[in-house]
Amino acid sequence: MKKYFIGRKKTLYVLCLSLLAVIIFSCVYIDSVSVMQVQKDGLLAPSINAGEVATFTVDGHINCAEDHQNVAFVVAVLAPKSWDIRHNMTMTYQATVLSSFDQVYTMSPIPESNLPKNASGLTWSNALMQKYGVGTNVLNDMEWVAFWTDKLWNINNGEKPIYRITIKCKVGMQNLKVHLGFYVDHTDDGISTSTDHQKVVFSPDDFEVKNGTGSLIDFCNNHYQKTEPLAALQNDYVTFSFQGGAYSNRLVNSDAIYLEATAYTDKNSYTVKEKSSKTLMTKQGTYGKTFSITMSPAIYFGIPDGETIDRIDYAFMNKDGTITITQSDDDAAINGTAAPIDKQPFSFKLLCN
Repeated sequence: MKKYFIGRKKTLYVLCLSLLAVIIFSCVYIDSVSVMQVQKDGLLAPSINAGEVATFTVDGHINCAEDHQNVAFVVAVLAPKSWDIRHNMTMTYQATVLSSFDQVYTMSPIPESNLPKNASGLTWSNALMQKYGVGTNVLNDMEWVAFWTDKLWNINNGEKPIYRITIKCKVGMQNLKVHLGFYVDHTDDGISTSTDHQKVVFSPDDFEVKNGTGSLIDFCNNHYQKTEPLAALQNDYVTFSFQGGAYSNRLVNSDAIYLEATAYTDKNSYTVKEKSSKTLMTKQGTYGKTFSITMSPAIYFGIPDGETIDRIDYAFMNKDGTITITQSDDDAAINGTAAPIDKQPFSFKLLCN
């Protein structure tokens, strides 16, 4: 089954699905998904300001080849954990299976105690994560949450209802880019091995939350750098990692890799650039290409009481500083261009106390 995304007037992400063989079950289809938001200038774009309510729509149809009685239609969304979509998302739907398409009905999160029929005892969230993971994203700090129709459906053999799911979601305050996931199924199927009863789509372009807090978290692209947790206070423990396998580079072959960093507070700046055990990054795994260092920023930089770190600028380098990996190198690798001579460091913005 091949999948193609087609933009139509930059408002819809469309997935066209072709059926390879005649089947005897009810087929559920996703015809289009829209994550576009109205901007201040009136144009549409896949972005929104932090803390605002985004609207997503899922359109599809069902070709019913057998009777289904008292079945709930299921829609799940993959989103960053920081959005807490179980509590900050609502869903409504229209479907010709119940009445006219103009009638709007409600949906609710599926209780964790109600397990999908064919998921071997896993919850809907855990089963979907096991089956689809985080899709086309590269960071794992995401979750699937499934909703179902509050009204049960009766669909008879030969019926071909259409549906539209409208999703309202208050996004988090963290600046980020992500590929959202959308999944449809029904309770008679319950995450079986059949692809006829269930479909999944990941938005092909980046959905961005802007004008929020912290450094931009990019779920969509591989990067030379990684920080864990994704957002932190200055007294938290933070791990800075150089992911040497993300793109081709010379630093990964160095005998030793060090972190050079400057912390900027509300009053001063504090730089640690020595090449010592303090700044030496540890290789993760015998054959891996990831090197990490863990610190409590306030202790690492010697921040006096009464000062708060706003951000940490940093770079990875070899012992004599002749080979460096910076934000400029990361941008160049993603865009397929040469890094500029005047490089800009990575920057990690901390949360305020």
